[in-house]
Amino acid sequence: MVWSAYKVHVCVIVAKIFYCGGSFGRLGVLRAVMPLSDLKPLMFEENLGYVGHLFPEENQKSSAQTVIEIVPGEEDESWNAGFYVIEKAPVPFEDSLRKLCKSASRSV
Repeated sequence: MVWSAYKVHVCVIVAKIFYCGGSFGRLGVLRAVMPLSDLKPLMFEENLGYVGHLFPEENQKSSAQTVIEIVPGEEDESWNAGFYVIEKAPVPFEDSLRKLCKSASRSV
């Protein structure tokens, strides 16, 4: 948290969630931006792989994929800045994301 005479700024580390391939297109659609701390429980349940600092190429094994981006400066001790591909396709991941947000009383 950053304090000034007039405002309080809360610094939150966020992750971007993209749905790619299939009807989402090659470059993907930004689905959500949410605090990494809120997303961590869901990411620990998934099979994911770190693919580096470049947006991943379209996966030849499946028609759609879920990509998480952690931007430089927002990484922490357990997550590197860059892109992660989640094995779960967008529709099943969306179901998991909705359940997570519902249990935390947040809207998606």
